[in-house]
Amino acid sequence: MVIGVSLVGLMNTDMRHAAAQYALLHSYYVAQAGLEEATAHVFAAADPAADATPAAGVTAPYGGGRFTYWVDAGPAAGCGQGLKTLEALGQAEALGRVISTRVRACAVPGVPFLAALFGVSEVKFQGVAQTYLAPYDLGTPGGGGNLGSFTEVNFADNDVRLNALSEDATNMVTVRDRTVSDYMLFGFSVRPDYNPTPSDDATPWILGAFGDLIKAQPTIGVIPNPCGTPYGCVTVGNSITDIPGVHDLRGASYLGHVYLRGFKKERVLPLFLDPDAFRVQAEENTANAALNRRAGLGARSDSYYTFPEMFQILSYLARNPSDHLHGTIYANGPVTVLQSVDLGGPTGDVTLAVEGDLIIPGDVTLVNRHDLTTVSGRRTPGIVLFASPDPLIGPQTVCNGQHLIGSGRLVMCERSKLIVDGLVYTQDGMVIESQASVDQVGAMYHNSLGSPNPSFVNEDGTVVLRFDPLALSAFGRGISIVSWQQLH
Repeated sequence: MVIGVSLVGLMNTDMRHAAAQYALLHSYYVAQAGLEEATAHVFAAADPAADATPAAGVTAPYGGGRFTYWVDAGPAAGCGQGLKTLEALGQAEALGRVISTRVRACAVPGVPFLAALFGVSEVKFQGVAQTYLAPYDLGTPGGGGNLGSFTEVNFADNDVRLNALSEDATNMVTVRDRTVSDYMLFGFSVRPDYNPTPSDDATPWILGAFGDLIKAQPTIGVIPNPCGTPYGCVTVGNSITDIPGVHDLRGASYLGHVYLRGFKKERVLPLFLDPDAFRVQAEENTANAALNRRAGLGARSDSYYTFPEMFQILSYLARNPSDHLHGTIYANGPVTVLQSVDLGGPTGDVTLAVEGDLIIPGDVTLVNRHDLTTVSGRRTPGIVLFASPDPLIGPQTVCNGQHLIGSGRLVMCERSKLIVDGLVYTQDGMVIESQASVDQVGAMYHNSLGSPNPSFVNEDGTVVLRFDPLALSAFGRGISIVSWQQLH
């Protein structure tokens, strides 16, 4: 009888513990549902960056419990500048008690998905191209930048280097006005010790420091790819066989200098920018009226320039490096940067919008930096290229046989340099030729759908892209979670 009574007591205790544990899990999943509702709240807002809930939050029943969520209100605080704070409280009842779980997330408003480099069509690396998709800054939520495409990411040659950090000896890269060890871009204070040989260690621990490769599919419609797969594919050389994962890419395909955290398939919202919006901004931008007079443009007060006027502005800036532009400028025609020029200075606010192609010839440097100590500086687009409504009758050939027709393509010739902050957006892709280099804080989106040109090609150049998710808020749509935690 004593043993039986004891067992009954233990069973009652276990049942109470089980009920409490069930209620705890129940409240956790209800809180997660609340967090999803908070995300949907921002996603549906006309202005995601300004969206917020009342201080009391929004409460609704869910799954036999209830949640309350907040967006930048009430207890929702603590994320960095430019990020939104989402918080949700999930509650469930058990044994006459209300058991709660609280979760908090940091999110980027106006950004439907996170990718440092995304191409609507082919993204291609060839030769001994070096590409680093690094975090914006040490400790910034989100980590290394993701790479993606709706159609294909192609590694044309086995010597391609993607996120290869000082594999055998310390490699140096130049960013802005200084040279650093490449591993410092990813927050390592000393050279990481890892085995770079894919046949010996196909998944070294260092892979976790990098972003993912996104095999994307549009949320609406289908974009065909050479592999015939429903999502974008990864190929090596001239093969049209889809590589399933990092292990196969580094091992069986002998891409020993390519480092990615993993592959993932995602449905992604196609994005675009409206040239009319930038044209209007430039027509209303009078901040360059005095510079226009100094450059010889007479009484022109706005920042909407014809082809010869833009040439005159760039020539003036090259001769007067202490003078700078401000705000959105719009070039009504193709732009060739014939001399090294700094558009806005080290803490500028310039968006260069071009109706046509942008060419940076060899040994020329184009600089367009922003004030990255401010949220507005991080959100300001750097370079946006649109197709000309009057394309060239015959293609213009530049650099090493690049054919341009005014379709909104960015071409960096041999030994050219681009230093830029914010979003780089093209309507017909970007090519980086041998020994050319890109130093960017922000993100790239190349919208070359329907064009025979690849979205992005790195031909033996060096790209250092420190991914800042706020740069993608130029699109002003949706919201993306960059980190979250359970508070209790």
